[in-house]
Amino acid sequence: MTIKNMKENNNFKIKNLKVKEFFLSKFFKYFIYCLTSIVLIGFVSTLIFIIVQSVPLFKSENFNLWKFLSGTNWVPGKDGKGSYEIGMIALMTISLLGITMLFAVPLTIFTTLFISEYLSEKMQKRVMGIVKLLASVPSVIFGLFARDQIGSLFQLMGAPNNDNLLVAAVTMTFMAAPTMISLSYNAIKAVPEGYRLGSLALGISKEKTTFRIIRKSATPQIITAVILGMARVIGETMAIMMIAGNSTHGLIVDGGVSGFLFSSIRTLAATIGLEMTENSGATHKSALFAIGLILFIIVFLINLVILIVSNAESWKKTWSQRKSNIEFNDYDSNAKVKKRKITYDSRMMKMMISSKSENKFSKKSYSALMLILMWISTAIVISFTFWILGDVIIRGLIGLRSPQLFMSIDGGDGILAALLTTLILVLGVLIFAIPLALAGSIYLSEYANKKAFSTKVFRFLINLLASTPSIVFGIIGLTIFIVFLGLPFSILAASLTMTLVVMPMLISNFETSINDVPTQFREAAIGLGMGRTKVLFKVILPNAIEGIVTGTILAMAKIIGESAPIYLTLGTDIQLPTEGFLSQGTTLTTSIYMIVAEGIPSESQDTLYLLALITISFIIVLNFTAGNISSLLVQKSKKLKLNFKDKKVMLKNATKPSFKYRFMLFEKQIKLQWNSFIGFFRNAPNNTINWFKRNHKYRQIKKGKKVD
Repeated sequence: MTIKNMKENNNFKIKNLKVKEFFLSKFFKYFIYCLTSIVLIGFVSTLIFIIVQSVPLFKSENFNLWKFLSGTNWVPGKDGKGSYEIGMIALMTISLLGITMLFAVPLTIFTTLFISEYLSEKMQKRVMGIVKLLASVPSVIFGLFARDQIGSLFQLMGAPNNDNLLVAAVTMTFMAAPTMISLSYNAIKAVPEGYRLGSLALGISKEKTTFRIIRKSATPQIITAVILGMARVIGETMAIMMIAGNSTHGLIVDGGVSGFLFSSIRTLAATIGLEMTENSGATHKSALFAIGLILFIIVFLINLVILIVSNAESWKKTWSQRKSNIEFNDYDSNAKVKKRKITYDSRMMKMMISSKSENKFSKKSYSALMLILMWISTAIVISFTFWILGDVIIRGLIGLRSPQLFMSIDGGDGILAALLTTLILVLGVLIFAIPLALAGSIYLSEYANKKAFSTKVFRFLINLLASTPSIVFGIIGLTIFIVFLGLPFSILAASLTMTLVVMPMLISNFETSINDVPTQFREAAIGLGMGRTKVLFKVILPNAIEGIVTGTILAMAKIIGESAPIYLTLGTDIQLPTEGFLSQGTTLTTSIYMIVAEGIPSESQDTLYLLALITISFIIVLNFTAGNISSLLVQKSKKLKLNFKDKKVMLKNATKPSFKYRFMLFEKQIKLQWNSFIGFFRNAPNNTINWFKRNHKYRQIKKGKKVD
């Protein structure tokens, strides 16, 4: 084969390889678009379905929107004969929210400021680890603990029973506080160090610097954290069903403060959970969906407020920049450039000056009071965490004295059945959720236009559904998968429902992991000739695998700890999953709720706390594993460089000629070297004669003789 033919063959092969790469890239791109469209359609359909299912109530003859929202008579009945008015239930929900925030907001602010401003970096990690432990406790375990411990404590204070508004408010305080503390901690750590140093340099005390400078600087983000905590309180279902009393008669207003605080209440979310599986007909069911629609609207407004608060500062900066382009101080005739007006943060300067001017006694009194409140708040959070975990661990270990509970509970299947059902459910959810979530995250990070309106809407929709109460997904799964599609109460129906619950969380975590891959890796791979698909599979995803695994582990912990949507779609009896994904049963968390709902005989206490111990052990181990992976990932990102090994891998996976062509090039080089070697010896005599002739002429010329 001639060199010309070899070049033509090589060009054809490279063109063919590029064509294959082009079609592979296009195919994968449209495949990602297809999966992302499925995710988007699922999200939008979820919202539309809630509205459609609420329509029968709105079309009923006796329906009045104002009466529905403000009335106090909630009495379900068959054939549309009941009365569906949620005013009193909404008032009880607002009362619970108000008392909870009255406890939770000061607790959050004092605890967060003490952790971030007074503890060393090492101690901050330890205390925040304790806060995350409290956040990982499932709601049914909170409910179980509150009934036995907090409820009994308030009964000693005069409460008629252990299911009332005050018990629910205190419990919800510690359920919402970990999320609020974590978000507030991140906000306070983001405050510029110059604010601290400037304030302290003026002689302002540490406490006034913390509360008047640092706290006020982080106020927008703290407000966002509080709003998310409010969403948690409004959407909580299972714990409220266990500890609030579930009465629709309303708050007790004629019994003084104690009568009001010890009222038996029911919230909007708890109403859905209590009545959906035993509704009285189409109108009753539609009324429950209408409550779900109201919860969704509340969550929508909460996310809208968060969006406005979080972007207020950037909008303010944009407006000030536009304004500064118009206003000028003076004109430099030499440079012929208009100078901008220089502005300072006058609000911070005023706070620092006013704090500096106060007298010495007020400074010391203020500092002492704030320091005491911070110590007390942090001690309360840490003590409550050890209280609930210690109670579950000690009483759960006591339950291990009865190993027969693993095989049988009250003549039925035992804890082992609930454990196997939980594990199969986790597997089923991951099978459905991971491909869709990975496709959605790849689309957002690699293909979507970041500034496009559709991309922003998609992100807002993800955030909206991430904060939607899980009971809303439960009623959607119950209606779509069981009523419409005819699936039985089963692991499959629960897996499909939980896929909707964990999808927003997975997409956000996966997208963050992909975006954390350094841009230089992408640029280097593309510079080496790799196509977009190969860059994704050979460079981006391998470097993002730790974050993807971390997100998956956190999703597993959420699935194990979730109960409301599973309770509505899986079943209510503890039984072995003998039919695989079509098996009915209960998970570890729903088993706890069902035993509590049926009444707790003294012999069931061991069963409950053993279930709680197993559940919380799984969740803590998963969260601890995810935390270790995250910390390793942070350390890796600090040292992350494009080393020789990475370059070698990219070179290896880059677009390159085939092995056959490379062998032909090698053969060509060998032939050229061989021909050169043979030619040298073949022309050696002539070369020798010519050398002697040239040398003879040189000698003759040197002697002065003429040479022809």
